[in-house]
Amino acid sequence: MQPVRIPIETIEYDARDIQGSRMLFVFLPGRGDSVTVFQKEGLIQAVRERRLPVDVIAVNAHVGYYMNGTVFTRLREDVIQPSRARAYSQIWLIGNSLGGYGSLTYAREHPDEITGVVLLGPFLGSQSVIHSIAEAGGLEKWNPGEIRMNTEEQWDKHLWMWVKDCGQQKECFRNIYMGYGRDDRFSDAQALLASSMPSGHVIVIDGGHSWSTWKKLWLTFLDDKIFTARNVSGATPAERAH
Repeated sequence: MQPVRIPIETIEYDARDIQGSRMLFVFLPGRGDSVTVFQKEGLIQAVRERRLPVDVIAVNAHVGYYMNGTVFTRLREDVIQPSRARAYSQIWLIGNSLGGYGSLTYAREHPDEITGVVLLGPFLGSQSVIHSIAEAGGLEKWNPGEIRMNTEEQWDKHLWMWVKDCGQQKECFRNIYMGYGRDDRFSDAQALLASSMPSGHVIVIDGGHSWSTWKKLWLTFLDDKIFTARNVSGATPAERAH
């Protein structure tokens, strides 16, 4: 396991030569991915090809930070708060797999600090919790009982209770987008989350839990122009086929 450092390690990719109101993309990697994976897989290059006025920070939020419970503290203190001081017009979290869980949970805990979230094949918790929701007849009927705060074994119950509440309000999903492959090994959990989200915010394509799928999804989100003032202000993007 990589060492846990304070401050957390980051790599910055500035859009120095592109004019316009600056946005920030903060990338969180999946389990086993290096901090350079977003550059290696072409996600940052895809942003540059579209001439978007976007600075990028890739965060080395490896599994060690999740295991010792400091990932959201480090992300907030070392990345998000300093970035907010730079007066970006928008700050988006983008995460694949475990980084998707990290992005969604940060949105749950600090919704006023970021503009939105893009989830690429997110990991959303243990199969036992997903099965218990299915056995209850869905999120609306699911009652996990007492959930102790700040307990590792119940973190996914906290997440799904928030999803349940959000599904009743809808507004908190306004700037949350998700894409995943039909053969993703976590597709049952992803489909459950999708059922609570606006349909136009979810893309499902052929593919599995892999970078080949996530790259296609990322290109689609970029070309759908979700990172615009119009969409962020509340307009619904064009409907996409599931």
